[in-house]
Amino acid sequence: MTEFDSLHRRTKKRFIILSLVIAVLLDLIPFPQPVASWFPDCVAVMAMYWCLYRPQYVGIGVAFILGLIVDVGTGSPFGQHALALMAAVYVIDQNRLQMLGYSYGYQSLLIFVSLLLMTIILIIVHFFASHQFAGWNLFVSPFISALLWPLISKFMLYLVYSRRL
Repeated sequence: MTEFDSLHRRTKKRFIILSLVIAVLLDLIPFPQPVASWFPDCVAVMAMYWCLYRPQYVGIGVAFILGLIVDVGTGSPFGQHALALMAAVYVIDQNRLQMLGYSYGYQSLLIFVSLLLMTIILIIVHFFASHQFAGWNLFVSPFISALLWPLISKFMLYLVYSRRL
């Protein structure tokens, strides 16, 4: 067991819930369309973070519920974000033990792959619902989220550590 595992093992449920609620609120902020595509998907990143470090609390079921909340909040077809977020969290959950041994660069690569899968699912569902292509600008968000993954991981680790002192 590494130092990070023992540190995250003592994380309280209410801190996990609070971070997920803040992520949902950040995703529900209405940005203009050009800016919105550059904004990372906070719910997905936070769900993947907690699935990586606390899989007994955040898994596919929690991803489904978070996705439904985002669907209701954004007014998108019901189940669209739930399906996409479940697929992204599933990829992280299946590769969790390998990811814990990787550096932040390799973790970012796997985060990018799962967010890209999530984006492709969202685009396909949007296409079947509206018969219009959502646009290539949606592929920017996985890049931004993957680039921010080391910073988000360090920040969350700092928050967890600062609560222990």
